[in-house]
Amino acid sequence: MLNNLRNSTKQLHEELEKENLASQIISHEISLEDYKLLLLQNYISYKITEAEILKYIPAYKSNKSEKLAQDLDDLEVDKSVFEEFHGKFQINSYEEALGTAYVVLGSALGGMYISKELPNCPALKGIPKPHFFSGERDGVKSWNSFVKELKAENFTEIQINQASKKAMETFEFFGLVFKEASLNTNCNFN
Repeated sequence: MLNNLRNSTKQLHEELEKENLASQIISHEISLEDYKLLLLQNYISYKITEAEILKYIPAYKSNKSEKLAQDLDDLEVDKSVFEEFHGKFQINSYEEALGTAYVVLGSALGGMYISKELPNCPALKGIPKPHFFSGERDGVKSWNSFVKELKAENFTEIQINQASKKAMETFEFFGLVFKEASLNTNCNFN
Protein backbone atom coordinates (compact mmCIF):
# COMPACT_ATOMS: atom_id res chain seq x y z
CA MET A 1 0.00 0.00 0.00
CA LEU A 2 2.64 2.52 1.07
CA ASN A 3 4.83 2.03 -2.01
CA ASN A 4 1.83 2.30 -4.29
CA LEU A 5 0.70 5.52 -2.59
CA ARG A 6 4.19 6.98 -2.86
CA ASN A 7 4.67 6.01 -6.51
CA SER A 8 1.23 7.09 -7.70
CA THR A 9 1.48 10.54 -6.11
CA LYS A 10 5.16 11.32 -6.74
CA GLN A 11 4.64 13.54 -9.79
CA LEU A 12 1.65 15.41 -8.31
CA HIS A 13 3.59 15.95 -5.08
CA GLU A 14 6.55 17.42 -6.95
CA GLU A 15 4.30 19.69 -9.05
CA LEU A 16 2.49 20.97 -5.95
CA GLU A 17 5.77 21.74 -4.21
CA LYS A 18 6.90 23.84 -7.20
CA GLU A 19 3.66 25.85 -7.26
CA ASN A 20 3.36 26.29 -3.50
CA LEU A 21 4.24 29.56 -1.76
CA ALA A 22 6.22 27.52 0.81
CA SER A 23 9.12 27.52 -1.64
CA GLN A 24 9.43 31.25 -0.91
CA ILE A 25 10.05 30.38 2.74
CA ILE A 26 12.85 28.06 1.72
CA SER A 27 14.40 30.85 -0.38
CA HIS A 28 13.67 33.39 2.40
CA GLU A 29 11.84 35.62 -0.11
CA ILE A 30 8.26 35.32 1.16
CA SER A 31 6.35 38.51 1.93
CA LEU A 32 4.02 38.80 4.91
CA GLU A 33 1.00 38.88 2.57
CA ASP A 34 2.13 35.71 0.78
CA TYR A 35 2.76 34.02 4.14
CA LYS A 36 -0.80 34.86 5.20
CA LEU A 37 -2.09 33.50 1.90
CA LEU A 38 -0.04 30.31 2.32
CA LEU A 39 -1.53 29.78 5.79
CA LEU A 40 -5.04 30.41 4.46
CA GLN A 41 -4.58 27.99 1.55
CA ASN A 42 -3.32 25.30 3.89
CA TYR A 43 -6.13 25.99 6.38
CA ILE A 44 -8.79 25.48 3.69
CA SER A 45 -7.12 22.31 2.37
CA TYR A 46 -6.55 20.69 5.76
CA LYS A 47 -9.87 21.70 7.33
CA ILE A 48 -11.82 20.10 4.50
CA THR A 49 -9.69 16.95 4.18
CA GLU A 50 -9.42 16.35 7.94
CA ALA A 51 -13.21 16.55 8.34
CA GLU A 52 -13.68 14.07 5.50
CA ILE A 53 -11.11 11.60 6.89
CA LEU A 54 -12.86 11.61 10.28
CA LYS A 55 -16.06 10.30 8.66
CA TYR A 56 -14.34 6.98 7.90
CA ILE A 57 -11.47 6.86 10.42
CA PRO A 58 -12.93 8.12 13.73
CA ALA A 59 -9.62 7.54 15.56
CA TYR A 60 -7.77 9.81 13.09
CA LYS A 61 -5.71 12.46 14.82
CA SER A 62 -4.55 15.61 13.11
CA ASN A 63 -4.86 19.16 14.32
CA LYS A 64 -3.27 20.94 11.37
CA SER A 65 -6.37 23.02 10.61
CA GLU A 66 -6.68 24.04 14.29
CA LYS A 67 -3.07 25.23 14.35
CA LEU A 68 -3.56 27.08 11.07
CA ALA A 69 -6.72 28.73 12.43
CA GLN A 70 -4.72 29.97 15.44
CA ASP A 71 -2.03 31.41 13.15
CA LEU A 72 -4.63 33.10 10.94
CA ASP A 73 -6.37 34.56 13.98
CA ASP A 74 -3.03 35.82 15.35
CA LEU A 75 -2.38 37.54 12.01
CA GLU A 76 -5.99 38.79 11.75
CA VAL A 77 -6.75 37.00 8.50
CA ASP A 78 -10.38 36.49 7.49
CA LYS A 79 -11.04 32.74 7.12
CA SER A 80 -14.52 33.06 5.60
CA VAL A 81 -13.18 32.29 2.10
CA PHE A 82 -13.16 28.67 3.35
CA GLU A 83 -16.87 28.47 2.54
CA GLU A 84 -16.14 28.85 -1.18
CA PHE A 85 -14.36 25.48 -1.13
CA HIS A 86 -16.75 23.60 1.13
CA GLY A 87 -18.16 20.57 -0.70
CA LYS A 88 -15.45 20.47 -3.39
CA PHE A 89 -13.81 17.39 -1.87
CA GLN A 90 -15.46 14.25 -0.52
CA ILE A 91 -14.36 10.87 0.74
CA ASN A 92 -16.66 7.89 0.20
CA SER A 93 -14.87 4.94 1.81
CA TYR A 94 -12.28 3.80 4.33
CA GLU A 95 -9.77 3.21 1.54
CA GLU A 96 -10.25 6.73 0.21
CA ALA A 97 -9.77 8.06 3.75
CA LEU A 98 -6.45 6.21 3.92
CA GLY A 99 -5.33 7.79 0.65
CA THR A 100 -6.20 11.26 1.90
CA ALA A 101 -4.60 10.63 5.30
CA TYR A 102 -1.41 9.61 3.48
CA VAL A 103 -1.25 13.07 1.89
CA VAL A 104 -2.30 15.05 4.96
CA LEU A 105 -0.07 13.25 7.48
CA GLY A 106 2.83 12.93 5.05
CA SER A 107 3.13 16.69 4.82
CA ALA A 108 4.55 16.78 8.36
CA LEU A 109 8.05 16.07 7.10
CA GLY A 110 8.03 19.06 4.76
CA GLY A 111 6.51 21.20 7.48
CA MET A 112 9.42 20.42 9.79
CA TYR A 113 11.87 21.56 7.13
CA ILE A 114 9.90 24.74 6.40
CA SER A 115 9.66 25.61 10.11
CA LYS A 116 13.47 25.68 10.33
CA GLU A 117 13.65 28.25 7.52
CA LEU A 118 10.87 30.53 8.78
CA PRO A 119 13.12 32.53 11.16
CA ASN A 120 15.42 33.31 8.21
CA CYS A 121 12.70 35.21 6.31
CA PRO A 122 13.20 38.98 6.78
CA ALA A 123 9.55 39.83 6.04
CA LEU A 124 8.36 37.52 8.82
CA LYS A 125 10.40 39.02 11.64
CA GLY A 126 8.08 39.96 14.48
CA ILE A 127 5.15 37.71 13.54
CA PRO A 128 3.54 35.86 16.45
CA LYS A 129 5.07 32.47 17.27
CA PRO A 130 3.72 30.07 14.63
CA HIS A 131 1.52 27.15 15.64
CA PHE A 132 1.50 25.36 12.26
CA PHE A 133 5.13 25.83 11.24
CA SER A 134 6.25 25.43 14.84
CA GLY A 135 8.86 22.71 14.38
CA GLU A 136 7.09 20.46 16.90
CA ARG A 137 7.34 16.77 16.14
CA ASP A 138 3.68 15.87 16.79
CA GLY A 139 2.96 15.65 13.07
CA VAL A 140 5.94 13.39 12.45
CA LYS A 141 4.81 11.10 15.27
CA SER A 142 1.33 10.89 13.71
CA TRP A 143 2.92 10.11 10.33
CA ASN A 144 5.09 7.35 11.79
CA SER A 145 2.09 5.83 13.57
CA PHE A 146 0.07 5.94 10.35
CA VAL A 147 2.85 4.23 8.38
CA LYS A 148 3.12 1.52 11.03
CA GLU A 149 -0.64 0.89 10.87
CA LEU A 150 -0.59 0.71 7.07
CA LYS A 151 2.25 -1.81 7.10
CA ALA A 152 0.41 -3.98 9.64
CA GLU A 153 -2.71 -4.28 7.49
CA ASN A 154 -3.19 -6.50 4.44
CA PHE A 155 -4.91 -4.76 1.55
CA THR A 156 -6.37 -6.12 -1.66
CA GLU A 157 -5.30 -4.71 -5.02
CA ILE A 158 -8.68 -2.99 -5.29
CA GLN A 159 -8.24 -1.29 -1.89
CA ILE A 160 -4.73 -0.16 -2.80
CA ASN A 161 -5.98 1.28 -6.10
CA GLN A 162 -8.87 3.10 -4.38
CA ALA A 163 -6.52 4.62 -1.78
CA SER A 164 -3.98 5.63 -4.42
CA LYS A 165 -6.61 7.22 -6.64
CA LYS A 166 -7.92 9.29 -3.72
CA ALA A 167 -4.38 10.28 -2.68
CA MET A 168 -3.89 11.66 -6.19
CA GLU A 169 -7.26 13.45 -5.99
CA THR A 170 -6.19 14.92 -2.64
CA PHE A 171 -3.05 16.42 -4.16
CA GLU A 172 -5.19 17.78 -6.99
CA PHE A 173 -7.60 19.31 -4.46
CA PHE A 174 -4.71 21.00 -2.63
CA GLY A 175 -3.51 22.31 -6.01
CA LEU A 176 -6.98 23.63 -6.79
CA VAL A 177 -7.15 25.47 -3.45
CA PHE A 178 -3.65 26.89 -3.87
CA LYS A 179 -4.51 28.09 -7.36
CA GLU A 180 -8.02 29.42 -6.74
CA ALA A 181 -7.43 30.92 -3.32
CA SER A 182 -4.54 32.93 -4.71
CA LEU A 183 -6.13 33.98 -7.98
CA ASN A 184 -9.91 33.91 -7.80
CA THR A 185 -10.89 34.63 -4.22
CA ASN A 186 -11.13 37.93 -2.48
CA CYS A 187 -8.75 37.28 0.39
CA ASN A 188 -9.25 40.03 2.95
CA PHE A 189 -6.01 40.60 4.81
CA ASN A 190 -6.35 43.10 7.62
